[in-house]
Amino acid sequence: MVKVCTYLGIIIANRNELRQRWKKRFMNANRPYYALIRAEKMKIYRTLIKPVAAYRAEFWTLNKDIAKRLATFEGRVLRRVCGGIKVNENWVK
Repeated sequence: MVKVCTYLGIIIANRNELRQRWKKRFMNANRPYYALIRAEKMKIYRTLIKPVAAYRAEFWTLNKDIAKRLATFEGRVLRRVCGGIKVNENWVK
């Protein structure tokens, strides 16, 4: 059995190390992809969703109930776009 192997210019001591390196590579490759998706979703939110939700809002009588509903809606949409948020060392989705 081979103890040390060179693969793609990397010295590999065991199979577990190879799996960890590939996992790290795939995670690094996925980051820009998901960042792009998030950026595009934010553009859609700003240009389409938010204006539709606030259509003719200048004629609304803004009270606590409506303000709470708007904040809840915006928070829900942003959580779906950006993922969870960290509150007191806990992730909330």
